Amino acid sequence: MRLLTKTTLWYLVFALIMFSIGGLIAISMVRTVVNRETDYELKRSLRQIREAASFEDGIWVLNENPNISIREFPPDQLIKQDTILKDTLIFLKRTDRVEVYRKLITNTKIDDKFYHIEISNIFLEEGDIISVVSWIIVRLFLFLTAALLIGNFLISKNLFRPFEYLLKSLDNFRLKNNQPLSTQPTKTKEFKRLNEFVQGMTNKAILDYQNLKEFSENASHEMQTPIAIAKGKLELLLESPGLSEEQLILVQSTQQSLNKISRLGQSLILLTKIENEEFSTVNLMSFTQVVENNVANFQELGEMQGIELRSDIEKEVMLKIDSSLADILVVNLLKNALQHNIEGGWVEVKLDKNQLQVKNTGLAPTASTDQLFQRFKKNNQSKGTLGLGLAIVKKICDVNQLEVNYDYQEEIHTLTIIFRH
Repeated sequence: MRLLTKTTLWYLVFALIMFSIGGLIAISMVRTVVNRETDYELKRSLRQIREAASFEDGIWVLNENPNISIREFPPDQLIKQDTILKDTLIFLKRTDRVEVYRKLITNTKIDDKFYHIEISNIFLEEGDIISVVSWIIVRLFLFLTAALLIGNFLISKNLFRPFEYLLKSLDNFRLKNNQPLSTQPTKTKEFKRLNEFVQGMTNKAILDYQNLKEFSENASHEMQTPIAIAKGKLELLLESPGLSEEQLILVQSTQQSLNKISRLGQSLILLTKIENEEFSTVNLMSFTQVVENNVANFQELGEMQGIELRSDIEKEVMLKIDSSLADILVVNLLKNALQHNIEGGWVEVKLDKNQLQVKNTGLAPTASTDQLFQRFKKNNQSKGTLGLGLAIVKKICDVNQLEVNYDYQEEIHTLTIIFRH
């Protein structure tokens, strides 16, 4: 959800709460005003009754009004003069319903006579007050909602334009392009500071990336040269006459170590290149062809190790991936299945439009299957492997939005690459 949309929703929720509270206050105020005006009318009617008493039988004429009741007290009765205003319910025959009335009740003296007077006036019901106020509040809230939505659109089109441009630039930013981040000029202080900060950060990242890339390339090149020289001299040493068996074993061991160092450097550089997305030639390619070629290449190696390699490969399986990474992915899966197998075991490769699955027999893993995707995490420490094969597989899958799962059940290892179409 966008920042401006989220802010607008919070404002609307806050406005709804405030409007509800305001509605209750408005209802209370309207009720107070109606009470006051009704009481004023009742008191005015009482003044009219007093004025009508100056005429002969004038006061009793008013008694014919259904909303006025006048009763005279006996002359010898002691009366306390007081006035009461209260709400009451009156049943009206004409409407056949009970209505809320405001009533004035008073015992008063007029021309040396005491009277009990009751004056009623219809009162605006609370339900009517709530209905009117709610009608006003709802329409005000709808108007506010429409105004905020229109304001949201106008603000996002103008005020937040530099911010939107910056987000778009960040989406398209790639370290390998060696291009500085593009920003839009703005007079807004906060956006200006944000642009400067992000530009500084990305420029530093580009510089660090270039330095690291140069270091990796130089280190790889410089490391391979002395290794090649050392391997050449060891081969010459092997051809020298008079070497004892112990010396031959030492030379061969040194050669194996040098080979391991060479492979380690190449694997780490490969991982770095994958992480930096240097394999950017992503095309829709025949993954079926890649799997078939590698299965054929590993067939002879499997036979030499006494491991049966069988396959079930569906035709015309297409995958959007760099061709080099696709080849590296399948090679590492097959190499892992053969290296961590048992004598007389088997490897089964199955490919369809949804997934690539590689199963193999083997001993139970000594670590969690999830941990085996970490660098230098080996299933069997005694094996002469680097512990980077599955780490490379996982990195290739992450870069290409593929899902990789590792499962072990009943002495069967299963590695599954799921394609997200």
